[in-house]
Amino acid sequence: MFEHYMHYQVADPRRRRRLQIAAIASGVTTLGLVGFMWVANKMSIARVDPPTITYIMVQMATDEPPPPPPPPPPPAGDSSEPEEEIPEEDVPLEEDIVQPKETPDEIPKEKKPGKGGKIPGGVPGGVPGGVPGGVIGGVIGGSVGGVPGGVATRREKADVVKEAFKTVMAQAIYAPDPDKKKLQATKAAMFDRRGGVNKTYFCVSEQGKVVDVRTTKKFPGDPQVDKIIRDTVKKWRFRPFLVGGKPRKTCTTYTFEIHFK
Repeated sequence: MFEHYMHYQVADPRRRRRLQIAAIASGVTTLGLVGFMWVANKMSIARVDPPTITYIMVQMATDEPPPPPPPPPPPAGDSSEPEEEIPEEDVPLEEDIVQPKETPDEIPKEKKPGKGGKIPGGVPGGVPGGVPGGVIGGVIGGSVGGVPGGVATRREKADVVKEAFKTVMAQAIYAPDPDKKKLQATKAAMFDRRGGVNKTYFCVSEQGKVVDVRTTKKFPGDPQVDKIIRDTVKKWRFRPFLVGGKPRKTCTTYTFEIHFK
């Protein structure tokens, strides 16, 4: 009887091995779950609500055309009397060359002009090549009636034409509005939400490209809005403006009225 009891109470090595494997597997699983929960807690990202702005309105207003420029004043010292023409002296084409009989010892000195009286309308002490009726001490090439000692200037024809914005836009080929997505991402749209006015000056070159873009009136509180508008205007394209059959550089000013809602 006792021997039978001792035979069945002996520990089974296979059962002991299975219990050890089960204990190790459960411990590894528990540690894996704890580690996963810790990593998930560290990687959690708080959700940020999207901007509440739902609409952006961009309104463009045109400037009134500038008044016509006043007529240029008449040149100073203008007289109705016609200028006196200087008769040209006839130079003989053929002259007889005569050998001098006596050779002078000294070279005769050059006669200094200045006593005048030979040119009709000249002034004593004047300079050869001057204008009849000029002033002593003036500049050769100056205008009649100018200031003595002044600088002679030459009037150049202006190559830049200023036009109203409507006239310039009539030649437009490609003129998109400012990008609403970029305006929505500015500080003025996300925080201030206040509208404003921007004035931009630009010129159209002889090839129809936009050049000389600059902001003449800044948008209040956010220079990024001014930059977006300048970048947009630089992308515009126009047909060249013709003045007298030749392309001319044309400039104008554009007013942007921007409102955020």
